Amino acid sequence: MKNLFLPLLLVMSIASKAQETTPKMVIDKYLESIGGKAAIDGIKDFSMDLTAEVQGQAMSMVVRKKMPNKFLTIVKVDGMGEVNNTVFDGVRGKMTQMGQDQIIEGEGAQALEAQSNIIGEVIYLTDLGKLTYVGKETIDGIECHKLKVLNAAGEAEEFYEVISGYKKRQINEVESPMGKMKITIDYADYKRVGTVKFPHSLKQDMGMMAFELKATDIKVNSGLEDVLFEIK
Repeated sequence: MKNLFLPLLLVMSIASKAQETTPKMVIDKYLESIGGKAAIDGIKDFSMDLTAEVQGQAMSMVVRKKMPNKFLTIVKVDGMGEVNNTVFDGVRGKMTQMGQDQIIEGEGAQALEAQSNIIGEVIYLTDLGKLTYVGKETIDGIECHKLKVLNAAGEAEEFYEVISGYKKRQINEVESPMGKMKITIDYADYKRVGTVKFPHSLKQDMGMMAFELKATDIKVNSGLEDVLFEIK
């Protein structure tokens, strides 16, 4: 009887390991849910316009990205004009806030380069050692896989819906003039643009301030020129 018991335990152990969720399984399902890696690889540039209301004031944001590593974002607030302009040319960045310019190089430039990825999760598959599967959590009644991700900005927590595969939430801890703060972004309203789905609702909670960014226009492969990302 003992001789039969040991093989049974071995079979059960192998079956258990086969059912274990890995970070790669979670990311693969996410990429497939939004259109598949082949469709994602076909995107050469990305444009998104968003609007929000922040503490009673209208805000707009423009995001432009071009493969492999160019990035631009402009934020405007009614009554204040342009409050932030950040550009990355593939090597270094420049941030302009309230008329003050700051050149960004080194580690700061690496963080900007990470933002230049159109679908950043594709990069995760190139270094799975930076991902850890934590378990499952329920968010707004939806069961999600939780990952810890080590990236250029530090460590983040990311949540992906078990059934749909969609990315549900991301939590980043960042440095601010008031010390470390957590920024939570909830992704929703996935819609197809071309052959790939993008979230059209991004709810951002910074603790003392929360708002929802809604995409009013998203384009892919519109032929963005390199001059758009030049640092002047």
